[in-house]
Amino acid sequence: MPSTPVYQVIDEAVRRPSPLSRERGLPILVFTGEPAAAGQAAGTAAWFGRRVPYAEIDAGDFPDVAAIAERLAGAQGMLSTWVRGTLLPPPRFPLTLFALWAWSRRGAEVPGAGTPPNPVVKRLVFRQWMTEWRKERARTGRVRRAMADYVGRAMTTWIPASGLAAYGLQKLVDGLSLLVWGAGIAVALIGGLVHALLLIRGPIFYRWFRRAPYLRRGRDESVVEYAVRISEAPSEEVERLLVAALLEDLRQAYQRRVIPWPGWGRDTYPVLQLRNADPGTAGRRFMELLNDVRTVAGQKGPLLVVASTTVAPATEPVEPPTGPEPDAVELFHDWRERVRRVRPSPYLLIEAGPRARAGKDEPRRLLPVRPLAYWLAVAALLVLPLTGAVVATAGCGAELTRVADQCVGLGALEKMAPHPLVQPVLDRIERQNAQIPFTAKVFTVAYLGPLTTQPGAAFKDGQMAAVAGELTGIGAYQDSYNRGKSDWKMKVVFANTGQDFVSAELAARDVEERARHDPSLTAVVGFAWSREEVRRAVDVLTRANLPMVSTVSTVGQIAGVGQQRSAYLFRLAVVDELQTKATVAWLGTLGLAEDLGPRPSVAVVWQRQPGELYSEDLKNLFLRDYPGPRSEHSFGDDASLGAAMEAACGSGARVVYYTGRADFLNSLKRAWGASCERRKVRLLVSDDLTGAVANDVASNGRGHDTTLSFVSLTDVRDASLNQGQKTLRQWAGNAWVFSFAHASFGYDAAQAVAIAVDAYRTQSGVEDVRDGVHYNLRGLRFDGATGTVAFSGDAKDHDAQGREVWLMSVESGQPIRAMWVCRPTAALAGCAAPPG
Repeated sequence: MPSTPVYQVIDEAVRRPSPLSRERGLPILVFTGEPAAAGQAAGTAAWFGRRVPYAEIDAGDFPDVAAIAERLAGAQGMLSTWVRGTLLPPPRFPLTLFALWAWSRRGAEVPGAGTPPNPVVKRLVFRQWMTEWRKERARTGRVRRAMADYVGRAMTTWIPASGLAAYGLQKLVDGLSLLVWGAGIAVALIGGLVHALLLIRGPIFYRWFRRAPYLRRGRDESVVEYAVRISEAPSEEVERLLVAALLEDLRQAYQRRVIPWPGWGRDTYPVLQLRNADPGTAGRRFMELLNDVRTVAGQKGPLLVVASTTVAPATEPVEPPTGPEPDAVELFHDWRERVRRVRPSPYLLIEAGPRARAGKDEPRRLLPVRPLAYWLAVAALLVLPLTGAVVATAGCGAELTRVADQCVGLGALEKMAPHPLVQPVLDRIERQNAQIPFTAKVFTVAYLGPLTTQPGAAFKDGQMAAVAGELTGIGAYQDSYNRGKSDWKMKVVFANTGQDFVSAELAARDVEERARHDPSLTAVVGFAWSREEVRRAVDVLTRANLPMVSTVSTVGQIAGVGQQRSAYLFRLAVVDELQTKATVAWLGTLGLAEDLGPRPSVAVVWQRQPGELYSEDLKNLFLRDYPGPRSEHSFGDDASLGAAMEAACGSGARVVYYTGRADFLNSLKRAWGASCERRKVRLLVSDDLTGAVANDVASNGRGHDTTLSFVSLTDVRDASLNQGQKTLRQWAGNAWVFSFAHASFGYDAAQAVAIAVDAYRTQSGVEDVRDGVHYNLRGLRFDGATGTVAFSGDAKDHDAQGREVWLMSVESGQPIRAMWVCRPTAALAGCAAPPG
């Protein structure tokens, strides 16, 4: 058993303070007296060999200080050996190893250098020797483990840093999340490996030689030139440099850097047992140099030296605490107090007793709490960024949410996997976003709509063509606006609601979250369908005080009712209440067709579906206002539509009024042909089918087979192109399939926001661009692609005023004809013959 007082001293000395406390000084613990007793007391240090970096040498076994430094810190050094109890890699000694190698070249013959040696040739030879030295060291297992250690240290720096950078950049760069995270991983790997290479080869560490207390490296002196100078320097200076480099290596090994290198996790200081350190021995010289380098040069470095000697070392300038062995603990505490007060000599002299006294208690165990905490921190720093990269790049990524096998929300387009009909226009808009100068003042417009469909979904091309149309209008106006000379530019981001807008509320919450940290997010456009989910999305964005411009949603309750009506929703389309005025007038007094009298019997075929508001709203309003005979027939899917049409046409009705979605246009035409055409029943459809009908007629020309009448919110005849329509037609060309009717509304939605932004720029006293846009949208009037737009200036009711409703018909193989154009109000249908 060890000497109990000595064990307590060493145990207390090697325990490192908490990370929040300052590092403690370590003494040179010298036991004097009878050789056997002093040696036995110093031998107590051996009990710590399994839990601290530990070295044990005899002072008389080495010829010089360099040999001791080699034994401690060399390639096979005792302090650079892994100690299982520390749970950490051992300290590394790059500075000491370099100085030892350079000193080992002293007196070596330099081939071809001549006498005296040519400096240039000598430097070239030293450079070659250094290369060979590095290659030779790299073949050893211990050096390879050291290389792995350096790679690990570098990665704990680069992976978290690149992860944070990628996380920040993905918030600034829309649509490039996958690219940003991929680049972050590449930068982490490349940067980490380059950093590790610099650590392994030494340039990062060798900078210390420029401020070394001895044999300082010159500012413009290369590493090779410095090695040559070390090999030619006096041995006394080199010995001091070696001791200073050893202490500096230890200081760096225990340094608590910002980055989590092992210095944070080390919970014990290294120990050196130096036996028989009597005068005249290399060990005594090493101990004295250690004292001088600490006290005179001020070089710090944690190393507890436990030495035994028969002759106490000189103690200048401060008398060290001295006393008998039983008082070792009190002497150590006295020494520590002096360190705090007067910086005493590093020596702590203890007179060993005539015989060792074994303690009765087992040595205290040190729980590896700090190393384990360090490894947990390292694991977190490595795992969290990598997990973030996986989450951001796998599946729907970190920003989007998987719902019904679709990635919905506001995020990267490549993770959404948009429908093929909308992908080309999205790519075009993304290219326009990328062309915005970095120095430009940007206002961001979010598009909220369905960009995807469920796998295997049928009858959705009409919906996607409508979305492609809205995006075409938005992209065309963005291109026109950004080509202007203003330093303000429009940026468009995308919030995917998923098929049929079923995740509209979720997408709206993503937009709300984005708006909290992105002041450039100015307004949201889209909201094309009138569904319960869209109504809830409007509620979310209303609470976030975000201006919204709706393209073709027409159900009144989308904007809320009464006191709950949204003050932030501005609608371009004529609402169902006013559309119904025009429809009832067409059937009741104007005449749908020549063979029909006024007020013919009408059968309403409407779509019954959870969350669907549009079809039922039109049905209810029509049944309420139409004065003639009427009936209703509902359907839920493609199969039940045929039965509903058969029942409607078999009811004696002269007109079937279809208020369902455009998804079923082809099924509707088949059902009408099978059940209604022979009965000479006319087919009238609501405005949702406008885009699908116009596309069918335009794409098939005289070969189309569509015969029906329809209500349209805009004039879809090609001959009626206005300036806005010409702009978007020129921008899109024939590059993709889209609904031109919806494109006009998308164009006007973007135009409304841009005009409000331009007005905000000219105003003073309005700091928030969203407040400025909301203020300027009220009462806004402009000529757009859909005609004249005039938003109400009411505090909450912001539906466009005086909008036109077009009553149109088409016969198989014939162009679309405009029958009437109406400007309905709450009191009158206001219909007249169309121009041209």
